[in-house]
Amino acid sequence: MVETEALTEAAGRLFASRGLRQVFAEDVMRFDLAAAEPPAVPLPPGLVLHEWTPDLAARFFAAYEAAFRERPGFPSWPAERWVAWTAGDEEFRPQWSLLAAGPDGEGDAGFVTCAEGWIVQVGVAPSWRGRGVGGALVAEALRRMRAEGADHALLDVNVDNPAAHLYARLGFTRVGRRAKFQR
Repeated sequence: MVETEALTEAAGRLFASRGLRQVFAEDVMRFDLAAAEPPAVPLPPGLVLHEWTPDLAARFFAAYEAAFRERPGFPSWPAERWVAWTAGDEEFRPQWSLLAAGPDGEGDAGFVTCAEGWIVQVGVAPSWRGRGVGGALVAEALRRMRAEGADHALLDVNVDNPAAHLYARLGFTRVGRRAKFQR
């Protein structure tokens, strides 16, 4: 296995010439909070936002599972492991990590988790996709980051993620690509 944090076309050709094929790639994207206001993206009607608290961690995990369990490579971690991975990071920012709670009976719509300088994860429940939940969550997280003095936000997005175009529409620019290659 070969991993690169800065894939270029030339590096891709070199790896291919050595019999390696790309098995994973993600774009690193950046939003310049010092130069631009986060976009105004309204939350769909009926939804409300909740900041991360230990009491809501199980609901964040349930939203994570609902959003990603059908994706290839989903790790199927137990709740305790995911919560520890998320909130146990010393750079985790609960005030920027949000749960979009649905109206009674419809469940939670989605979530975003953040760390210093990063949008770590964004997920939307399948029944809520296509209604602007992800964009509203990211835009609100960016607003909160900027209000606390952050000058940029980064995120990683798998190149196979069908919702990846959302980030470009919100104003993120691609600054690099990470990839893994194997024989």
